[in-house]
Amino acid sequence: MGTAEGRANATWGLPIMTWTRWEHAVMSEPSIAETGSARLEQRRPTGVVLALADSVALVSFVAAGLRSHRIGAIAEIAVRNVVPLAATWVVVSVAVGTYRRRDLASLVITWAIAVPVALLVRTWWVGSPQGGRIVVFMAVGLAFTLLFLSIGRVIVAAFVRMRPVWRRRP
Repeated sequence: MGTAEGRANATWGLPIMTWTRWEHAVMSEPSIAETGSARLEQRRPTGVVLALADSVALVSFVAAGLRSHRIGAIAEIAVRNVVPLAATWVVVSVAVGTYRRRDLASLVITWAIAVPVALLVRTWWVGSPQGGRIVVFMAVGLAFTLLFLSIGRVIVAAFVRMRPVWRRRP
């Protein structure tokens, strides 16, 4: 029936995509300078676009959490949840070069460092959760931030892929 990459999912009829293939398709198309191609416009999203998408994803994660828990004065609670996440994300993404490199590996490294640190800082600042609930809080926070970031990156990739590519005339 062919390779795993080429087979279709029996339930949905969609091709199965491996991480390597997804990363190449979504994040790693080489730029003009890297390939020497005649394209006038690269189809890889800029660091600014990715940073904006990630910011929207992380703020959406916090907003969803606040909405699901329905707690207190929204401005104060939003600040104490957004500030640790935004601050750690910025520091780690600059150190890793997430928006300079614009690849899946740098995003995953940034997520794997920034989110747990931010959740622990938020826990220290707020004073909750405590005990064994911290593990559940960390697991849920990691899972949902990754989900929101992935959705944002897929949306950006879809728009970038739809953009026309202009070629130089010989």
